[in-house]
Amino acid sequence: MNLTSASNYKGNILIVDDTIANLRLLVNLLRENGYKVRPVTDGNLALEAIQEKHPDLILLDIIMPDLSGYEVCQKLKANPQTKEIPVIFLTALSEGLDKSKAFQIGGEDYITKPFQVEEVLARVANQLTRRSLQAQLQQKNQLLSQQNAQLQLLLKATQAINSAPTLDSALEKIIALVCQTIGWDLGEAWVVNSDRFVLERSRGWYANQGVLAEFDLFSQALIFRPNEGMPGRIWTTQKPEWIRDISQQDVKVYPRCHLAAAVGLREAFGVPILFDSQVLAILIFFSQKHVMPEDRSVELVNAIATQLGSFVERKQATAALFAANQKLALLASLDDLTGVANRRYFNEHLAREWNRLRRDQVPLSLILCDIDYFKRYNDYYGHLAGDDTLKQVAQAIKKVIKRPADLVARYGGEEFVILLPNTSMAGAVQVGEFIRQEVQQLKIPHAQSLVSDYVSLSLGISSLVPCLKESPETLIKMADEALYAAKREGRNITVARQVVLD
Repeated sequence: MNLTSASNYKGNILIVDDTIANLRLLVNLLRENGYKVRPVTDGNLALEAIQEKHPDLILLDIIMPDLSGYEVCQKLKANPQTKEIPVIFLTALSEGLDKSKAFQIGGEDYITKPFQVEEVLARVANQLTRRSLQAQLQQKNQLLSQQNAQLQLLLKATQAINSAPTLDSALEKIIALVCQTIGWDLGEAWVVNSDRFVLERSRGWYANQGVLAEFDLFSQALIFRPNEGMPGRIWTTQKPEWIRDISQQDVKVYPRCHLAAAVGLREAFGVPILFDSQVLAILIFFSQKHVMPEDRSVELVNAIATQLGSFVERKQATAALFAANQKLALLASLDDLTGVANRRYFNEHLAREWNRLRRDQVPLSLILCDIDYFKRYNDYYGHLAGDDTLKQVAQAIKKVIKRPADLVARYGGEEFVILLPNTSMAGAVQVGEFIRQEVQQLKIPHAQSLVSDYVSLSLGISSLVPCLKESPETLIKMADEALYAAKREGRNITVARQVVLD
């Protein structure tokens, strides 16, 4: 790979096709657009190549000797190590792509032959973008998991912090925990009053002897400004500080030195609690005995202070992770081109509505729409114009479908499906006619149509009350039959098929 292509590298793609001309075309196209490409000519070689190095995306021909594209895809999706690799099927229009089977076995998309450059690049870029978002999300999850694993070393502190409703209550619990665990005689917390720009004593403190309460009572009335006393210095430097024998310090170094001497306090250790380079609070611990600074104790207190500082950060990270998951879920449920629901989401939604309405014993109706002579439209106006038309048609359908319970989805190619819960056949037919008229009113020119000067729809409608004897496929099958009847009867019409159950 030359320097130019290396700098433009976008992803590793495996192309599987037994037609050399197709391979050569796709390889050249994708390499010219910055992709690293590996071509193979049959399904067995594809499986070997995938095991050798996992690609970011697979373009997989359906009709191949020995192993078909469907069989290769099934093997990949059955393997935990390869099931997440996205697969785009390659098929000629004459081969009759089984769309339902393609999506059921795990295919993410399909590209029809002869290949259109814009379509190939758009569908490849879309799947690689999705995979990149998923990888980023997984990386964030792994990082968060590692951070949580490290925090298990401080389990008690973590539990105390997480159970606390406020920072003050967390400080109170942590101070007691640190004193009791390490052996400090007194602990206190100082918090920043942003209005006054001073440090004030928080309610968080601990003492193992009643005599130390006098020290605490006196401290409650104090405030410290930047660089004033031990709390003020730690606030300014944002670094831990250890003072040997505070009772012997100058009052400028330690203003409470006389009181410390009276109650027998000697050693003092303070540490800042930071968040986003700002001091939230300062923890200070005291001992009545001379103790040598111990790395383990210092590290533990620093770690707890860091945990307290990330109290807010973890909440923000959790919120960001939730938002990322929501975004990914939204991407996974929408058709990238039209912005309506995709086929996979439709199938899931249909199953849920079927079960719900079966319990309620109310009707469920389905409308299948097909843009009339859309292949002629694409051939005449181009695929970019075709994509724009699909978008306009989708929005026109959404304009009619206003109930929250109803669903508009792209069923595949130029087909759309509308699910209408709690809707009778008569109601569904009315909705279908509204949709057909709304699309007609778009007045999108269609010079190659045999039924209208403008883009039009043929619609097939089915309706039934869900029951145990039938399945959602019955509803789809009857709507599909009605759609084909509409095409036979001249197109640009609505045909309904009432499902009669025994």
